[in-house]
Amino acid sequence: MSLVIGTNSRSTILDVFRTGVHEVIRKMGLPVELNFKADHTEMVARSKDFGKRVDYYRIDFPLKEGVEPESIRSQLETARIPNQVKVNEGRCSLILPPFEWTQIQQLAPVDKIVQENAAHTLRSRSWQVSIQSFRRFDFNINILIEEMMQNKGSDIHLRAGAPPYMRIDGDLKPLDLPPLSADDMREVVFQLGGQQQVDQLETEKESSFQYHLAGIAYLRCSGYIKMGAMGLAIRFIPEEPIPFEDLNLPSHVRDIADAHRGLFLVCGVTGSGKSTTLAAMVDHINATRHAHIITTEDPIEFVYSDKKSIVSQRQVGRDTYSFANALRGALREDPDVVLVGEMRDRETIRAAISAASTGHLVLSTLHTMTAVDTVNRIISYFPNDERDVIRQELAYTLKGVCCQRLLKKVGGGRIPCIELLLCNLPMVRDAILEGDIQRLYNIIEVDTEMKSFDQYAVELYKKGLVTREEAVSACSDEEAFQRVITGIKGTEGRKLLK
Repeated sequence: MSLVIGTNSRSTILDVFRTGVHEVIRKMGLPVELNFKADHTEMVARSKDFGKRVDYYRIDFPLKEGVEPESIRSQLETARIPNQVKVNEGRCSLILPPFEWTQIQQLAPVDKIVQENAAHTLRSRSWQVSIQSFRRFDFNINILIEEMMQNKGSDIHLRAGAPPYMRIDGDLKPLDLPPLSADDMREVVFQLGGQQQVDQLETEKESSFQYHLAGIAYLRCSGYIKMGAMGLAIRFIPEEPIPFEDLNLPSHVRDIADAHRGLFLVCGVTGSGKSTTLAAMVDHINATRHAHIITTEDPIEFVYSDKKSIVSQRQVGRDTYSFANALRGALREDPDVVLVGEMRDRETIRAAISAASTGHLVLSTLHTMTAVDTVNRIISYFPNDERDVIRQELAYTLKGVCCQRLLKKVGGGRIPCIELLLCNLPMVRDAILEGDIQRLYNIIEVDTEMKSFDQYAVELYKKGLVTREEAVSACSDEEAFQRVITGIKGTEGRKLLK
């Protein structure tokens, strides 16, 4: 591995060296040996811990004609810098004493001495910095996962040049561990996914796979390349889906799992608990109905064992080419319930609506901010000349939308704040058919079973589950929070009640 450092007329040779070491550590982790090259000049350095000190530092450069080794030794001794100087066939090899970074200024005279005696100036050069080897740590990913479980963390971030980070209650926190190197990261990817995932990440620059830590959890691993080195984002997935009773979700969401047809969507930003909610719904169906459940995911997250139902789990890229392909094929596989990991494109949405309209319960996710926005987003995927047809199909197949945000819970942990749109009322279907999306906000506001983010946040606050600040963060604004607290409904909402 290597990188290039460009310098200007004011950059000293020590500036080059210090910058190169710093950049390598920042981008790729702690090296053991480094090599710097520019034209006819070379620097070699070694250290057991480059973050603190340099154990060996050598500068090789061509001498001007007539320069004697004794002259260079004399200049270095005058500057009180211990040294070893060797000359062979017109090239000088200068070895400096070990030093800590706090002592580097004491070596400042070296730059002037090299400049005066070198055959070529070392200013304004491009230096190729090569890493000969990295410092390796006895890094065990399984132990780190156990620590994440004990701390109730949700994610781990591993990158070359930085210590591991863990997300706890929504906040990323660095662990008290040394920075990982590019070699360490390659080893971690190998530990989790084997040589196949290492090769895929090197060739495709992204990868997504699952790892099973038996008896503890499944891990959703997302690999990427950062500054030429591998990086990993690891999501913790419990071995067993979390039951509804522990999710603090309204019973209406579980009731939809009892439906036999229609489309239900769980929405929200990344990390808002969408997969956890869907897993609870699938597990509820699995435990209470004699059905065939087909899931299509990228990658598979929660793993289900057959209970009353049978569950067929398929992974995009391994078991099927795409979500849309899997959905079209699923209709010929005698399903009762179909779960689609994510509706990413028009073809997947079209296939999901078609499956729901032909008598299947379809569960899926979208990355949208509110339940009402979800309806708009689905329709916007289609060209104008198709939107009336899609709007009509959606109005009669959509069972509901649950949009989620996770808030910090008083006493630790997180709790979902949701916006719930249910489509069992004629006025909801009419609003979708007529394209009057604004009316959906008003219906949610006045209906006793549906909830807006503002209303749900107020409920959590009144129950003492979240602080006022957390509740307000889930609302459209602080005024909305205050309005719901006082029970004031919007003008259009009041009209619907009449």
